[in-house]
Amino acid sequence: MKKIVFILLSIISINLVMLAQSTNGKTGSVTSMPKNSSIPNTEDFEEIKTKVEVIIPKDQHIVDETANVKIEYMPLYDEARIYYECMYVTYNRGEAMNTVLQCLEDFKADHKYYSYKYIKDDKERFFKDDKGRRKTQYISTVKFSR
Repeated sequence: MKKIVFILLSIISINLVMLAQSTNGKTGSVTSMPKNSSIPNTEDFEEIKTKVEVIIPKDQHIVDETANVKIEYMPLYDEARIYYECMYVTYNRGEAMNTVLQCLEDFKADHKYYSYKYIKDDKERFFKDDKGRRKTQYISTVKFSR
């Protein structure tokens, strides 16, 4: 029984020593990399990861005069959230869906994507703006693929 425990402890200690040596070798190679390396440091990566571009399409394909379209694009994840916003009185869900589809097709062609798929179901949000006007927002979230 003592021999088995001794053998197990020796195997575990050898593995720990080998693991410590391999991690020391990796740390040494990372610190010795030149400054102009293509690997970003953690601050740059966090900035890139949370980067969101707000894009107002040139051709919004809108029929309603009170409507506007805005796209929030996250390039690191190839995801976009598109907002169609208009007055509550003039809101038409079918028109909002068609406008969003046309804007997504334009965006896909401009950024050279092959296709896209919906990540979440489309949402409608009803609210009052800062001037007290009732508005509706149609939100669609998609993921693009190259």
